[in-house]
Amino acid sequence: MRRKKAPRRTGTTRRLAALSAAVAAAWTLGRSVSWQAVGDSLAGLRDSSRLVEELVRQELARPVTAGENLSLWEQLIVSQSPQLLTGQAAVEERQAGERNSAWEAAPAREADPVREAASARQTAPVRETEEERAARQRAEGEASAEKEESARKAAARKKRAAQKRAAKRKAARTKKGRVPGTVDVSGVKSSALRLDNHTRGISVRVSDFDGKKTGLKLRPAEEGPQILILHTHTTEAYTKGKGDKYRETDTARTTDEDYNMVRVGEEMKKTFTAMGLSVVHDKTKYDYPSYTGSYSRALTGIQKQLKKYPTIQVVLDVHRDAIIGSDGTSYAKKTRVDGETAAQVMLVVGTDDMGLTHPEWRKHLALAVQIQKGMLALEETFPRPIDLRRQRFNEHAAPGSLLVEVGTSGNTLKEALAGARLFARAAGSCYLARVK
Repeated sequence: MRRKKAPRRTGTTRRLAALSAAVAAAWTLGRSVSWQAVGDSLAGLRDSSRLVEELVRQELARPVTAGENLSLWEQLIVSQSPQLLTGQAAVEERQAGERNSAWEAAPAREADPVREAASARQTAPVRETEEERAARQRAEGEASAEKEESARKAAARKKRAAQKRAAKRKAARTKKGRVPGTVDVSGVKSSALRLDNHTRGISVRVSDFDGKKTGLKLRPAEEGPQILILHTHTTEAYTKGKGDKYRETDTARTTDEDYNMVRVGEEMKKTFTAMGLSVVHDKTKYDYPSYTGSYSRALTGIQKQLKKYPTIQVVLDVHRDAIIGSDGTSYAKKTRVDGETAAQVMLVVGTDDMGLTHPEWRKHLALAVQIQKGMLALEETFPRPIDLRRQRFNEHAAPGSLLVEVGTSGNTLKEALAGARLFARAAGSCYLARVK
């Protein structure tokens, strides 16, 4: 069965209804509202978010209640009024502008790297995660490169420091007021060498030991001490010179280290050190309070130091000699070197002539000959003849062991110190040539 079509409603009816409502509202507004009051109200409400709603209520001529919503009829009037719609849009635009201004005026929140990173991970697409992985790998690579560069720079700094120390030692040899440098012995002839043989069963010619191998090899100073200085007769002292004041504990002896053999050993150490050699100075008083047994106690001390410092190859037992006349006069042994009065120095070489084990004494004699040549190069009257003795004087303990007599009890301390510096310079040149 064919249904009858319902009549189509056109928009004319709706428009006529809206127009009638608008005319009625205008007529009501014109008769019941004070325009002066409306103007004042609009001035106060122009920035309000309720402007449109209040205008509608004024048109409808009914009281305004805060928080009240528009009725369906009032909403219809607003939807059919271009003027009111325009006003509502303007209000909404103004409100949006105010919210934006308030946000922009708010103080900036302190950046939180952890929060921002977490937010980025939550919002980043998959490809950004891959980019982060690539960035991390680059960062790790850069960190590894920085570590390698840091290690390289540390090695370079270490090398420069070693070169600086070597240059400093070299400069110390020529620095004014210290050590002018190594001693050239090439001009000293074998005929200038001197030796006094006080053995009974040994016959030698000193010239035969010129150029002989000493067997002495020293490690670089950076690896450990090379020289040990000690004093079997530590309390030996000198004639008091001008300004010398010390208390004697026995004839020409004192425990005051500023005036006994310790002071002489310190002067040698200063010169050796300035030349770039490494020295240990044992200041133990092996002859005090008992003189008897000094060499036995000194040997124990030497062995202890050699165990502690295995790089030591040279042991210098520093003494002073004593030459006493029949009338009790103490004679001095001295000379002039570069305008300065210095005590002469004598090297004492022990042997196995008394039956004590000392198979390498000839190498010790060859070393003493080389050092004497150095002293002769400084001044031909400076060294006394080498003293070859029956006793071994603990020289068997190390390949570079020697007993050194600096002046006599008749010399002053000042003369002894000058002699000690000259000896150390000559001996130091010999030792430096044997550093491997």
